[in-house]
Amino acid sequence: MGGVQTATNQQQWYILRGEMKYGPYEYRSLITMIQNGELYDYNFVWASHLENWTLLGDLQEFSKDRLCRLIETKDHIAGSFKDRKCPRVDLETPVYAHNDHNFFDGHTVSVSENGALVLLNDPLLLPGQKILLNFRTSEVNPQTFNVLCEIIRKNYSKQRLNVKSGLHYAVRFLSVQETGMAQLTKWTRGGVSKEETNDGILKVHE
Repeated sequence: MGGVQTATNQQQWYILRGEMKYGPYEYRSLITMIQNGELYDYNFVWASHLENWTLLGDLQEFSKDRLCRLIETKDHIAGSFKDRKCPRVDLETPVYAHNDHNFFDGHTVSVSENGALVLLNDPLLLPGQKILLNFRTSEVNPQTFNVLCEIIRKNYSKQRLNVKSGLHYAVRFLSVQETGMAQLTKWTRGGVSKEETNDGILKVHE
């Protein structure tokens, strides 16, 4: 396994943007770009072990599980990851979203006090846009609340709500209702009962 890790670290990577090819970059540089919202799961990348240009989201080297393992094992590449100021919890709860033009539904994938990863029924939103998220009542959310958000990243996903949606959106919270902040704190910093985990609160990530 160490040999595979070393080979990955030494790979030279290239990024395709339109007709232009950029690189070479080290593996850790691509991780930093992902963290900074400069590289997305739907971007094409290439390295010498690949036959063709490939969607970053289709590569095991950049899967969520692999990146989590790098952090947990304190691999030297883990230094490429930004430290989270707030704990994040995996949580699926339904939401409505509005962008001043349309309403669309979806659900959260994970949340923190500062932001969330959401799967929304609209593939056309862009980083920098502001949306209003309504956290609907559910098994894990006893009271609806609104959050004004800014989209900071969009990622290709094979998980779909329906044929129109294939993107996750990472959002930064700009304004949260007081009741909502109390609920976010409860989700991410403890105090959740077993009865409230039926809809999928899993584990907290620092």
